[in-house]
Amino acid sequence: MHGYADNMAQEMREWGGRCTIVAPGMVDTPFFSEPKRDKLKPEDIVEAVMFALHKPERANVPEVTLMPAG
Repeated sequence: MHGYADNMAQEMREWGGRCTIVAPGMVDTPFFSEPKRDKLKPEDIVEAVMFALHKPERANVPEVTLMPAG
């Protein structure tokens, strides 16, 4: 992790919290005027967030990077 994320992770550790950076590549959202079928879907990002959230207290997921396969 870098800079601000490191600081946030350190602060959260003091009260038992965890910090995860989710860094997605291009996601097919309404931002684009035409669908981007070869890009990530919003549900891909949701699954990554849920993955980190469901880890037991003994595990920390500091960063998740998702990129389109194509």
